[in-house]
Amino acid sequence: MRRLPAVLGDLLDEPQIGPLQPQTPDRGLDAIIDARDRVWLIEIKSTGSPGAVASAAEQMATLAADDGIRLLVVPFMTHAGAKAAADRGLNWLDLSGNANIRDENLYVSVQGRPNQFAARGRPASAFAPKSSRVARALLLDPERWWRQKELSEYTDLDAGRVSRVVRRLEDDDLLARDGALLRPREPGLLLDAWADEYRFDRHDIITGHLSGSGIELSRELEDRLRRAGVDHAFTGLPAAWAQDKFARFRLNSIYVHGDPRIAADAIELRRNERGANVQLIGPNDRGVFDGQRAVDDLTCVSPVQVYLDLRALPERAAEAAEELRHSGAIWHASS
Repeated sequence: MRRLPAVLGDLLDEPQIGPLQPQTPDRGLDAIIDARDRVWLIEIKSTGSPGAVASAAEQMATLAADDGIRLLVVPFMTHAGAKAAADRGLNWLDLSGNANIRDENLYVSVQGRPNQFAARGRPASAFAPKSSRVARALLLDPERWWRQKELSEYTDLDAGRVSRVVRRLEDDDLLARDGALLRPREPGLLLDAWADEYRFDRHDIITGHLSGSGIELSRELEDRLRRAGVDHAFTGLPAAWAQDKFARFRLNSIYVHGDPRIAADAIELRRNERGANVQLIGPNDRGVFDGQRAVDDLTCVSPVQVYLDLRALPERAAEAAEELRHSGAIWHASS
């Protein structure tokens, strides 16, 4: 953190800012910077995950506004972390040069500078395709307290992998513990952290066209897939429509077990990308089907999975994702 005064000075165009004055932990902050007419109250976290941001906001809530400007400092702020900070009115700065700071007569907003602290290689992620089964289980029943053994049995993951995933989630302040029991600290924080890393295009996706549109085509596809013996579950806008009738749509997105090319042939899908109104998706892990259920005569993946997919789909999918989130349908329907 020795570079913090220089980064802050660069953002404020005050090259002589500083120095950093370390504080004792019982004050609820890690350091102070006294810079001319402003005092900066610094809380330092090793990660910009939304859980770490929420934890910092709680820690700094006891500090009086008259004491100075509360500022969270992290190596690199994630998109989900920035959202959590905005929701809590928390100023932040990352050592990669990004920031969002508001105070009287002061507004600093810098976005888009690359992460200067990215780990080399491919660090293990709690949200890799198989590993994300843990997050999905926790979010399908967010009020339930789990033992790691129960998570291992539910997700069909070995105990070692579950232990590593849990440790990573705890490092990011995304879990609450009661002895050996655990659950999401805040379901929304866990979902945001997952959404930050989720990539819809890493599934095996086949596009094509069938006559029809909207929910009428969805029902035709449901019938064809059932008659062809293809296990499946709708996601995206058809699933959002089945859930709360939000937004008319053209594109039908459907997960299928096995090779989506075989499923496409089974339902006589005319394969093409131009003008496509059907996506058949071979998932990169079978966990996407956990929590599937029938909604309005359509077999749908869980609302958690629907939300993740909507954020990557066209038409009014982004609006549908926010509607699903803000209506509480994700947690109500998944519990």
